Amino acid sequence: MKEVFEALATYKLHVDESLVGVVEKLGEDKLLAPTGAFFPTVLAQLKHIFGSDVNWIKRLAAAFPKSPTLSKSRFAAYDLEALKAQPFGDRAAFFGDIRQIDRDIRAFVAELSEKDLARTITYKNYKGEAETHELWKALLHWFNHGVHHRGTISGQLDSLGVENDYSSLLTRI
Repeated sequence: MKEVFEALATYKLHVDESLVGVVEKLGEDKLLAPTGAFFPTVLAQLKHIFGSDVNWIKRLAAAFPKSPTLSKSRFAAYDLEALKAQPFGDRAAFFGDIRQIDRDIRAFVAELSEKDLARTITYKNYKGEAETHELWKALLHWFNHGVHHRGTISGQLDSLGVENDYSSLLTRI
């Protein structure tokens, strides 16, 4: 099972690199254009994905305090409120953060054993409620969540007339 999660982490790293390569060339007019999606702009969608990644890093850092990767990851103490407060912020820094958190995620997954994947973790969801799941299920949920939102970004980019095709799994693992 570990091999599957390493492939998913590698895919996330490479597909996000491709996605960021598309969106970092866009002007604010396209990044902030309303598209009718739940997270209405490409930037809002990216911030949601990134925020979810930060929340998962925080949860996993608490569950795996001895993780060499997560104990050094600056995202375990990242201030998401500051990100939410910025309507746009520093583009280069934000895109760099997406790239770095993906490297941290891939490194953390590489540290995991099959035994780790089978263990349960308890964390608080976004409503502050405690949840307990086997790690492999939580990781699968997390990776699937990102796929969903990257797909939404693809649709948003299509609606803005921005060429994009960054989803192929087989070429990225």
